[in-house]
Amino acid sequence: MVRNLMLLSLLSTLFGCGDGKPGMFSRNGYHIGKGKVWYRSSLGMSYNVVEVAGADPKTFTERELRSKVYPPFTAYFGMDQNSVFLAGTKIEGADLGSFEYLCGNYSKDKNAAYYMAQRLSDDMAHFEVVSYQFVKDSRHVYFGSEVFSEDPTHFTRVGEEASNFYKDSQKCWYDIYALKNADPATFRYLGIKTAADAKRVFHEMNEVEGAEIKTYQVLEHAYAKDAHQVYQKGIRMNEADPASFRVLSDIYSLDDRNCYYYLMPIAEAEPSTFQLIDEYYAKDAHHVFSGENMIEGANPATFRVLNGPAGCSCDDRYAYSMGKRIEGVNPNHFPASGNCKSCDETGVRF
Repeated sequence: MVRNLMLLSLLSTLFGCGDGKPGMFSRNGYHIGKGKVWYRSSLGMSYNVVEVAGADPKTFTERELRSKVYPPFTAYFGMDQNSVFLAGTKIEGADLGSFEYLCGNYSKDKNAAYYMAQRLSDDMAHFEVVSYQFVKDSRHVYFGSEVFSEDPTHFTRVGEEASNFYKDSQKCWYDIYALKNADPATFRYLGIKTAADAKRVFHEMNEVEGAEIKTYQVLEHAYAKDAHQVYQKGIRMNEADPASFRVLSDIYSLDDRNCYYYLMPIAEAEPSTFQLIDEYYAKDAHHVFSGENMIEGANPATFRVLNGPAGCSCDDRYAYSMGKRIEGVNPNHFPASGNCKSCDETGVRF
């Protein structure tokens, strides 16, 4: 009896909601019935089913539209012979023949631009996409459905297509965050996540305190330097020497005096012989390091990584889990491939 009830419950879940609403939906959330179209929206483990008001089930289809502005991006819309729908909502007034997806939650047709299902602008002669986040017409710059700037004439992205810096005649921004005291007239792009005006350097939305603009250089992996100082993500590396500083990876760098893990010097490391093993490990002539920590007793000449993300490694004498020695394990018995599935303090599993 219990088993039959469970089966009935399962069938009810799959084929009906118990209130006249259907239970079988497409991967985009639609169910096309004989007389109605339904849409199911999910939120975690719960969901809500609504009738798609105004949809014609006889001609309703789901369509994937590819952006002409950002070709890798696509979005799904519902369409019947007369209308366009986003999720369970009709985009009022949308022209079926000229409708196209732009990017993010923006779309347009010959008459208007839309944010989600909301009519955003009818000034199509001047409408343009600034970036994946911002669009504008002759009156406003929009972020989503909100007016972001009242100066569309001067609003522009600063730098390359990947840049998140913007300005108009009054303000500068990183993403949607205003840059305090930034001067739009002299604001310029320096490199990834970095811009400057005549007086200040900015990393993302923060001013790089004390940076010397005329000698400031953007390096790899969010590092930078000027004639006097080295910076990592806009923060000073107080002990680093800009004249001899070199970036090795996003976590390791060095100069003639020290090796660094992010901002901090690695006390035991020798700069003249320091080198990367992979993205998780480094070594010098005498030691092996996992992050900023020296692996006690590890032999740099024979050290090898067994599974970097899992923290598994060995040398000719010991195996290590997260830089800690695994007792009772002989690495000379490991398979020739050398790559393991996992490890912990109890052993290594291949």
